Amino acid sequence: MTSVVAAFVIIAAVAIVLQMAILFALYKSMKQTAGKMEAIAGRMEQQTTPLVATAQAILEDAQPKIAEITSNLAESSATMRAHVSQVAEATGEIVERARLHAARVDEFVGSTMGKIETATDILESKVLNPVRRVQGIMAAVNAGLGLLRAGKGRGKARGAAAGQDDEMFI
Repeated sequence: MTSVVAAFVIIAAVAIVLQMAILFALYKSMKQTAGKMEAIAGRMEQQTTPLVATAQAILEDAQPKIAEITSNLAESSATMRAHVSQVAEATGEIVERARLHAARVDEFVGSTMGKIETATDILESKVLNPVRRVQGIMAAVNAGLGLLRAGKGRGKARGAAAGQDDEMFI
């Protein structure tokens, strides 16, 4: 059993030494990788430092301008709201005035139509009816005169016709 234990101890010692070699190789590899990463980080820092500085300068320069633009937009928005409110009030006033004028025009047209109807009725009753009566009287007088003329003309025509009849009779 001692030989088995000795074999296990030797195998364990070899495994520990092998693990130690692997760990040492990992340590060396990590040290090299860390060195490379530090070099890359140094180069990145050198390259990005001017970019960051430029970006910061641009932001510092633009910040007052952005604040001014924001302020101008707020003022413009307030002014636009005030103007829109004034336009809405003016539009309401114009619409109300238009309604009043439309009502007045409607009332005026209705009143005028009533007056025209009244004037037409008065004209018909006071002027046209008497004119029609006078025309009727004139037509009757004309008809009477026509009959009288026709009667005188018939008398002469009868006498002449009777003479002609007598001549034909004989």
